[in-house]
Amino acid sequence: MSRARDRMQEADLDALYVDAGANQFYLTGFSAYEGGWPVWLSAFVLPLDGEPGFVLSEMHRDIMKHAETAIPADAVTTYRDGDDPEPLLGALLEERGVADGTIGVPADAWFGDGELLRSVASDADLVSAQSLFDRLRMVKDDTEIEHLRKATDIAAEAHAASVEAIEEGRPEYEAAMEITDAMLAAGSDNMGLGGVFRDPRQRRFADGDIVDVDMGPQFEHYATDCARNVFVGEPSAEDRRAYEVCSECLYATMDVVEPGVTAHEVHTFAEEYMADEGYDQPWKIGHGVGLMGGHEAPQVQNGNDVELESGMVFVIDPGIFVEGREQDTPIHIEDPVLVTETGCENLLDYTHDVVTV
Repeated sequence: MSRARDRMQEADLDALYVDAGANQFYLTGFSAYEGGWPVWLSAFVLPLDGEPGFVLSEMHRDIMKHAETAIPADAVTTYRDGDDPEPLLGALLEERGVADGTIGVPADAWFGDGELLRSVASDADLVSAQSLFDRLRMVKDDTEIEHLRKATDIAAEAHAASVEAIEEGRPEYEAAMEITDAMLAAGSDNMGLGGVFRDPRQRRFADGDIVDVDMGPQFEHYATDCARNVFVGEPSAEDRRAYEVCSECLYATMDVVEPGVTAHEVHTFAEEYMADEGYDQPWKIGHGVGLMGGHEAPQVQNGNDVELESGMVFVIDPGIFVEGREQDTPIHIEDPVLVTETGCENLLDYTHDVVTV
């Protein structure tokens, strides 16, 4: 919160309004269930000066009692589900002296929260504070990096389990259960399995399948993101080459990463590398990883001139889509890397070899 206030002062913000999610957890050590007003109002308000405030449902306040938080649960303003929390939020803003100030809001805040804010603080100037949150969270401290290392070690174990779980004739959901079990047994806080397993189906694996194993196990709320393909049967020469080019591109891109290089330059290098090999790179080459999964800053994509700094952690994810399949089928390799003082370190110790079952 102290670092946030330093940035608030630079940005001429009188307060931050933070809804449920990773930003709320980052500042307080707790987040209510995601889902904004009118389902829940879960509002954390950090004024530039004075005590922060929290408005939560009674249910979320009781859940918060079991967390290690920067805000005592007995300091939370609560309402009961079905009651109108609007007066409580209005009173909090008035008491903190920010009801007519400039209030920074995350760009991905729920629309309903924004409407409620406009209702209770009609004289306030609501502005995006997304760049503030990005700058706060992009560079990880030693504890965050260790959590991400552990999450990535868990991912390596789960990837190894995927090779044993995937086999011709086996239902996808059975393999998903086995991979998830290995992930949880290795210490993951979540069941972070995506790719083809995002919606586990009754469908059985068949010869010729290219299985996208994309996962994001989490440790102490910090989630990694990494992917491999498992080929059912021998891949075609074309598919094998595509996978090997992805590996070569990833290693070549790692050589470009160092402090001072922009995210745009990293993406452009990888995109041009793939193009030189005859492939279209259809998505951004990378994105930051951290709290609670998902894509966070820095977005390693075209046009992003953010300069890399030591302590940033993001994925490098070269790949293509294979045409003519019944669902989206990417061939790709995705590894998380840590920016160091002199370059970068691949956090995932798992093979790039073509794996067939």
